[in-house]
Amino acid sequence: MQAGKMKYKLVLLRPSGAVDDFGDDKSEEFTAVRTVNAERVRISGSRSMEVGENLPDYRAEFRIRDAHPVRENWRVQQLGGNLYTVTNIIPNLDRGMLTLVCDLVNR
Repeated sequence: MQAGKMKYKLVLLRPSGAVDDFGDDKSEEFTAVRTVNAERVRISGSRSMEVGENLPDYRAEFRIRDAHPVRENWRVQQLGGNLYTVTNIIPNLDRGMLTLVCDLVNR
């Protein structure tokens, strides 16, 4: 790894796991776990058509150290940037890194 590549700050957000009075999962509530340094590996953008509506479709890949706890379906907030959902985690055992494959949260 080269010095200076991990210049982005990400806030890791874990689903709170709270349920409402009817036993339904409140998946919109997230708790901040920690702020980590990350390297942005790739970012791409396109648009998708869903139910007759054009929606922006942004994907990003971030690389973080494997010491940080993160799971699929967590969210990451890029400080000063967008909110993403972690869809896949690709470990790189040789470098001690995790690659987070993320999709932009459409609000």
